[in-house]
Amino acid sequence: MGQRRVKRMLAVVLASLVVVAADESHAGRPLDTEDTGTLEPGRAELELSGDYADDIDGTLGAFNGVLGVGVLPRLEVRIESSYLLIDPDHEDAEDGVGDSLLGVKYRPLDETDTVPAVLIGATLRLPTGDETRGLGETGVDVGVLAAVSKTFGPATLTWNGGYTFVTEDRGLDAWLLAASLEYRLTKHWLVASEVVSEVGAGRQTDSAVFRGGAVYVITERVRLDGAIATGLTRGSPDLLIAVGVTISIR
Repeated sequence: MGQRRVKRMLAVVLASLVVVAADESHAGRPLDTEDTGTLEPGRAELELSGDYADDIDGTLGAFNGVLGVGVLPRLEVRIESSYLLIDPDHEDAEDGVGDSLLGVKYRPLDETDTVPAVLIGATLRLPTGDETRGLGETGVDVGVLAAVSKTFGPATLTWNGGYTFVTEDRGLDAWLLAASLEYRLTKHWLVASEVVSEVGAGRQTDSAVFRGGAVYVITERVRLDGAIATGLTRGSPDLLIAVGVTISIR
């Protein structure tokens, strides 16, 4: 299985089809469940993070950079790139730039007392990683996503449903299902948990992880986060660790 198995671990580590954004109401990072927040027009955020995944077939590290920009009311665009460190068991380790993601998300419905917020999004995975070294995949994947969230006092419940079209091999298409619970403890602390799953529509191996994490708000412009996760199925990584910082640029 080797490098290909470890590359599937990366798909779980970076499972979100549109990379999450943090705002005053939602945790965003370090969860993979997409929240329904979008950046205001003219506002930008930079997310820097490190992920570690351990599995019976090897380990993977990822250093990620995500830039999000609000372009219109309720409309946000994002770009993500990663530097990967892949160490499959019984094979040579590799490192280098991985594949990139371009994403857009739009919130057609704001939350009210009786109606949840609704968000839709889409992403393109671009083959910027070297496939021959196990750092990326050929072709372009297309992801679509819907998110619904409702706030109850200090708690927010969010549900995601999506689908990934793997253009090079449609047998690897997969459904994404996720749900999260976020709870604001204080002005500065927020805790969160989630279950994220990928269900193969063809030959893709099913995977699911449970994650728990926290966000600490240093200032209005800077947030720190961390999370730990464990796999729930045989096709999932054994251990996932993530730490990051979100910086408001404007």
